[in-house]
Order: sequence, then structure tokens, then C-alpha cells
Amino acid sequence: MILSKSSRLSEQVLNGEKVRLTFHYNNREITRFVNSVFTKILAKTDMLYLQGPVENVTRELIINAVKANSKRIYFKKQNLDISNPEHYEEGMTSFKNFMVEQMEQLPEELKESGYRVELNLRKDNDGFVILIRNNTGLLPFEEERIKMRLDKAREYTDFADIYMDVADDDEGEGLGIPLTMLFLKNSGIGDSSFRIVSNGAITQSSFRIPLKTQAAEMTNIIRDKLVSEISDLPTFPEHIMELQAMCRNRDVSLNSIAHKISLDPALSASVLKLSNSALFMSPKRIENITDALKIIGLKNLNAILVASTTRKIMDERFSSFKDIWDHCNRCAFYTKLIAQKVGLPKLSDMVVLSGLLHDLGKIVLLSANAELTHQIETISVNRQMRTSTALEELSMGISHSSIGKMIAEKWNFPEYIIESIAYHHSPLSPEIKNIDAVYITYIANSMCLIEENKFDFLFMEDEVLTKYSLNKKEDFDALHQSLKQQYAEHPDNLKLN
Repeated sequence: MILSKSSRLSEQVLNGEKVRLTFHYNNREITRFVNSVFTKILAKTDMLYLQGPVENVTRELIINAVKANSKRIYFKKQNLDISNPEHYEEGMTSFKNFMVEQMEQLPEELKESGYRVELNLRKDNDGFVILIRNNTGLLPFEEERIKMRLDKAREYTDFADIYMDVADDDEGEGLGIPLTMLFLKNSGIGDSSFRIVSNGAITQSSFRIPLKTQAAEMTNIIRDKLVSEISDLPTFPEHIMELQAMCRNRDVSLNSIAHKISLDPALSASVLKLSNSALFMSPKRIENITDALKIIGLKNLNAILVASTTRKIMDERFSSFKDIWDHCNRCAFYTKLIAQKVGLPKLSDMVVLSGLLHDLGKIVLLSANAELTHQIETISVNRQMRTSTALEELSMGISHSSIGKMIAEKWNFPEYIIESIAYHHSPLSPEIKNIDAVYITYIANSMCLIEENKFDFLFMEDEVLTKYSLNKKEDFDALHQSLKQQYAEHPDNLKLN
């Protein structure tokens, strides 16, 4: 239903029709629907790179509109005169708690009160206009506060500066306006079209997405440091590259490959460990490398070569992040079984590597600035962002997906792995060629993030779920529970380190 309706509305906008969505309260389902409309509009205009900024700005403006309406309900319940500055300060000290504690009954109260929020979309010759309107006006001192926040926000060029300088206040606007302005400015959309106006009865926020954007100049010191780090990464050891070449040569015998492996004790241990795992259900214990290769095959051997070498280099170069590797191990396990479940058994051995390596870039980000990276992740979860990549771009000039892609390209990984790393948070990019590998990695990673309370089914892309008949939550959950159970029974199957 969401998929078909969002497709229809996006077509109306693209055809020049005005589209209006009216609701009383924002929840994840509304957020997902709005995001779905934007995704389709941006994809069809070759501007999907703006997906993150547009989604996040729109969500911030909707949240602010709902808060403004909710504020009126709260003050009335407290018998406080919202137009009285003293009453206003008194009420705002507890309003934030009200928003949390009354979360379940707020939608009904907003509906009964007649308070509403409108999202208006239209296309003109210059681009797309997005306007959010709520039917409460700004008080004079509210208007003055917003003006001050806007003026201050225009000075920021970096998310780190915002976080250090702006403490989230009782109204929750401390971060909201600066984030909005920075998303617009640094995405190339520009902040010159951004407006917040009120006539006493109506308040509306608006911005324009131009058909042609001008990317902001990236002079971020952290970004330059990260790019330099990637450039300085060593290549794969010679004996590993020789083994990869031997795997591709059909004239090379298993005994020759086995002998080469035996010269590397750590690699030998990984090969034997995998061959004796439940994945291959060998009737007897495998004790030598040649027998192990007969069991696992050369594709799985290549997975071990790439995964083990990658981890060794990353752990030596940067800090060792066990949590990330544990997440990747689980994701790899899920990718293999998902590929089998959706009728793509030939892909199952390939996508293991996509799962194992999809978060390479996060290791580099954490090594550069662990505190800031954790702050970004926390804010992304708390503000119900679908991914942290947009905030990473703002704060460091580059996302962990982009960093991972650069590393994968440096080490000449296959194209399907490069794309899976680059798009594991944004699987609808029109540039993707290896759709199934990217989609399966996206699903597996999403399941892992759901388990970590960092994601929600409602945020997932309909197109991806529909392709594999997983768009019904009960079907998705059933598959997820099955994978969780199997992983719990065999947690070490794909730990190739």
C-alpha cells in the first residue's frame, strides 16, 4: 500500500501537480511514507544523492511543527497562559517530559483538538518546493528565539562545532535548526531559500530543492586525514595475491594451493575451522588442507583470503574494534542464508564477503574520532534517522560507506563487493549494477541493526522488500527469527579471523 501510494504521489509532483499530505502526529510509518515519496522523486530526477539531507531536513521541520501544536495542548492542560513569558518558561521546563510520557495518547489529543500538520510538495521551473505548515502561530518571543537560532546557525560549517556549541534545550530545538541549516548548506541545496514565517494563526517552514545543486566546498581537516589514511594502506601481501591467482587458474592443482596455504599458519587454521563448521556438515573431522579445500571450494577459500587479510591489515593499522567485526560476522552469516532463502543459491557464497566487509569504513571513522562517531550514531538513533551517513558527511566530510568504497577500490575488490559496501544504507541508487548483492547485504545489515536497537522495519525500502516478498512485516520477522536462531546455534561459522 505504501509503495503504490507513494509512487502515485511522486508521479503527481513530477507532473507539476501540487500534493498535500495532512496528519496530526508524526510516527515512523508517516516518516517512512514521506521518505518513500522523496526517494522516488529524487531517483527519477537523478538527484538521489540528496536523499539523506532532504529526508532529515523535512523530518526536523515536521517534528518542530508537531511540537508547536503539542505545546498548546500541554499548556492548556497545565492551566498556563502560553502568551505569558513567565508561564512559558515554567511550562517549558516540563514539556519535554510530557512529549515522552504522553507519546501514546498525543496523536488522539492532537486530532481531537483540531491541530494538524500539512506537508506540501510542488514542482516549478526551478526545482521542488517543500512546505510544512501547522495551524498554530508563533508568539513574538518564540519568533525572536527562532530568528536568533537561524542567525547563529548560518555561522556553522561543521557538525562538530554545533555539537560543542549548542546544547539541546527544553524545546529540542538546540540541534534542530543548526542541523537543518547545515544539511541544506553542505548538500549543495543551499540555505538561502529556507524560511520560517508566521501570521499569528499559521506557521510554515519551507525550502527549495533546485534542479541543479552546487556542492559545498569540502575543506574538512578530518576528511583530508581520512583520505590520506586510505591512500597509505598497504596492498595485500604477495603470497595472498599469488593464492588468489592460483584459485583463478584451473590448471593449478588443489595440492599446490594446499601447500601454499600451509606456509601461513593463521590462514591454515581459518581454512580448517571453516571446513569443520556446521555450514559444510562434513561426515568426518577434516585434518588436512587438501581435504578442507575439497569441502569448502575455491570461492569460499577466496572469501577466507580476502576477509582474513583485510582484518589483519585493519587491526594492525587502526584500533581493533571487536564489536564491529562481530556485527559483520553476523551480517555475513545472514547474507548467505538470505540468498539461499530467496532462491539465489549461486550468490550465497559471494555475498558472504559483502556482509563481512560492509562496515570497513566505520573502523576508519572510529579510529579518526571515536567520540564524535559515537555521538553521531547516538543522535541518529535518537532523532530516528534511517542512517548515520548524512551526519557523518556533515561532521567529517565523508561517510563510512564512502570510505569503505575507497578501501575496496584500492584493494581491487570485485565490483559487487564495492557496490555492497558503498550502498548498504542506500540501496536504491540508480548507479547500482549488482542489485541482488546490494539488496541482500542491505537486508542482512538492517536485521543486525534492528537487533542492536539502531533501526526499525518501518524505515526499510519497500522496493527492496517487495523484490523478495518480504514487504509484510510478519514475513520479514519470520525470516529474521529463523536466521537469529540458526546463528545462535552456530555463532562461529563465519568468523574467519
